[in-house]
Amino acid sequence: MGDDLPIDIHSSKLLDWLVSRRHCNKDWQKNVLSIREKIKHAILDMPENQEIIKLLQGSYINYFHCVRIIEILKETEKDTKNFLGFYSSQRMKDWQEIEGLYRKDYVYLAEAAQTLQRLAQYEIPGLKRQIAKNDQAVVDATKKHGDYIKTAEDSKKQYEKELVRMGLKGKSLRAELLELAAELPAFFEEISKDVSNLESSREHYQLFRDYMHQGNTPKNSNILPALSLLIQRGLDVTAYELKYGEKPDRIEKPNFDLLLKADSGNTNESDEIDFGDDEIDFGGEEAESGEIDFGTDLQVVADDTGAVGQKIASGQDALNLLENSETQKIVQQELNELLAFLTMRLEDETRDTSADALIRGAEKRPETIAKVTDKNLKEWISQIEKIITKLNNSQKKHLYKIRGSPQYVEQVVEDLEKKRDLEARYKRLQKLMLDKQEEARNVVAKTNEELKQVVESTRQLQKQVEAEISKKYNGRRVNLMGGINQALAGV
Repeated sequence: MGDDLPIDIHSSKLLDWLVSRRHCNKDWQKNVLSIREKIKHAILDMPENQEIIKLLQGSYINYFHCVRIIEILKETEKDTKNFLGFYSSQRMKDWQEIEGLYRKDYVYLAEAAQTLQRLAQYEIPGLKRQIAKNDQAVVDATKKHGDYIKTAEDSKKQYEKELVRMGLKGKSLRAELLELAAELPAFFEEISKDVSNLESSREHYQLFRDYMHQGNTPKNSNILPALSLLIQRGLDVTAYELKYGEKPDRIEKPNFDLLLKADSGNTNESDEIDFGDDEIDFGGEEAESGEIDFGTDLQVVADDTGAVGQKIASGQDALNLLENSETQKIVQQELNELLAFLTMRLEDETRDTSADALIRGAEKRPETIAKVTDKNLKEWISQIEKIITKLNNSQKKHLYKIRGSPQYVEQVVEDLEKKRDLEARYKRLQKLMLDKQEEARNVVAKTNEELKQVVESTRQLQKQVEAEISKKYNGRRVNLMGGINQALAGV
């Protein structure tokens, strides 16, 4: 009955099992080294045989390969066999010697056991992991490809939205910005005319404050100085005058040399960009050739013939109150101050409050204050709000800075080009993800083929080892189980 029971051996314990039962010696490895060296030399001289070529291609030559090679050589080398039945062929002698060394102390079983263990524990799982890794790489690259498509579309929309916001077409960014900046003098003139209509509201603010102080108004308490100058004299007032409180003897406007760099969309080279009113010449002598010099240096041309002590407004101080960014801020602050006062006054006029009673019930109330109605206040508030809205136009804010400093053009263009280039960048990444998908798929296909060959040779070696052990136990069935079967499962 015992002879009918199968022998089950765990593949990871196979080598230990063979040694413990004295089928193999513990020092079997030192014998394998000399055998491997002989195999290395023997395969250098082999006959042209397709089966031998297949045996030697890429696989680890083991004892069972040697046995098959000898069988093939018996046919290819049969002419070298003498009358005693021995082969004179060196090829046959080499392989027969290798076979004999393998069989001595059953070295071939120990080597086969170690090979099966390596295949089951490392090589086959390693190939499976490589396939899984590249399968995941395909999934990740596919997802990223979709994400990059969406991001590229979003980047394009953001860029186009920015162009619309700034009023640009996007063909020649620098030229388009300069053309828009050339419209600023007319825009400032429009704002100046709107501000001139605020004289009544400013006067009401002054009178009301004087009334509230009951004649005790501090000296030199001129309210809204920047707004007052703009109302009285418009764009003729320079930032210098507001800053120092006196008119300059001479005005030296900034000399802007703008270098219009080549853009993807060319503009008409013969066109001259005129920034109007001879206030700021954005063309200079270069305009005659149609080329706008967009240099980065801001040059203030000084005249060394001026008289000593002469008051000279130069650079940014030579700009009018709306062109100069600092004085424009002051103008806006004063507009907000006036707006806040008028809003408060409107609330007083439309509600019964103590302040309202004080003003309307006072016997000495000035007629100039009393005659102002809520209708007047609403009209003034509307005028100021419209002016503030115009000044705070997002497109115009960029142009203000261009008017004050041509270097700002480069910054705006650079920011816009970065937004534009994002689309191209994400399209390149799309292509990269497609390449990664293809590369990963190729690796999967190649590794699958390699895995298939390794599994096939492993199954064959497993059967051969089981058969060899079975011979030692009178033909009892031998089962290699455990890790080897897990490694071969599903392939």
